[in-house]
Amino acid sequence: MRKRIGIIFGGNSVEHEISILSYIQISHAINREQYEILPIYLTKTGSFWVGPHFDELKTFQKAKFKHYEVVFYQKNKQLRLGGLKYLPRRYRKPIDVILPVVHGRNVEDGSLAGYFRILNATYASCDVLPAAILQSKIHTKKMLEFVGIPTIPYHAITNSAYMEDSSNILQTCECLAYPMIVKPVSLGSSIGIKIATNRDELEKAIIYAFKYDEQIIVESKLDDFQEFNQAVLETDGSYILSEIEEVKTENSFLTFADKYLPATSSRTIPAEISESLAGLINETSMMVADHFKIRGISRIDYLYDRKSDTLYVNEINSIPGSLAFYLFEDKISFTDLIDLLIKAAIRAKYRDDLKINSFQSLVLSSTRLLKK
Repeated sequence: MRKRIGIIFGGNSVEHEISILSYIQISHAINREQYEILPIYLTKTGSFWVGPHFDELKTFQKAKFKHYEVVFYQKNKQLRLGGLKYLPRRYRKPIDVILPVVHGRNVEDGSLAGYFRILNATYASCDVLPAAILQSKIHTKKMLEFVGIPTIPYHAITNSAYMEDSSNILQTCECLAYPMIVKPVSLGSSIGIKIATNRDELEKAIIYAFKYDEQIIVESKLDDFQEFNQAVLETDGSYILSEIEEVKTENSFLTFADKYLPATSSRTIPAEISESLAGLINETSMMVADHFKIRGISRIDYLYDRKSDTLYVNEINSIPGSLAFYLFEDKISFTDLIDLLIKAAIRAKYRDDLKINSFQSLVLSSTRLLKK
């Protein structure tokens, strides 16, 4: 019997549309003889929808399309969907595995993982804590610093602190020296990012970034650098590394267009780099995966400073766009990659279920707790 896979995509995130594209790619690559898929669209307002033709991009290009609003519930240790109104029977069958292909704040940040942990579902991605840490550039940097992995020098700023004393904060940031790069803390896909080469540009970049997030970081902008990506697939506590990719752009940093409109950037897979640098990237990726307890597929983005011969971890994506399948293609087909991901999630859930999650006591029958 085929396993039924609920694929979650969408969400209240600035990367909503990228998530839809990721789902469409996965729906076309998954082995339909082995898996029955149930696409579940998470709207920008937090509702779950199912419906016909969800594996077609043109469905989501319409302002309105046929759908049924649903809720999740557990029955007889099986995850199911219920309709707020009428729901056809084909949508009500048990779901074996939840495969999330969501990106960005409010979904990839552990929110969705926590929701499905409460429902005791099999979830094919990072658990709550790693996902939450990795969504925050500040917490990711602090963790990297703690384990001795280089990260680009930065200052973290909250909106309230900046409103209270912007002059002092600007002066502190200028200790990094220009140019600088300003980023929202919890966004991805290069959204909300600007370069500052003087104080006026720095002020404007900070104000712009605060439109997207309550916390931002200001980093030193590298001058002579290369950008590399590598994905990691976790299976039973072991890690499979993808090829290393080098990404080049004529822009001062990798923009949203560079990431999702291929004509604006060039990619070399595998990267044409020295054995020593490739070895360092591989070693660092394994360290990152182990220290952050990554599950599922993640992608690690690197910046290599040629002047100082230093490799920096720039960002770690717990659910990368398209599951970074293209980085594995020389080793594992997209179809097989999805299969490995699903089977690893099932085995991980089996191990989790062996843990003791309850404790019987006489606390509720004790009257002493009620005495003043």
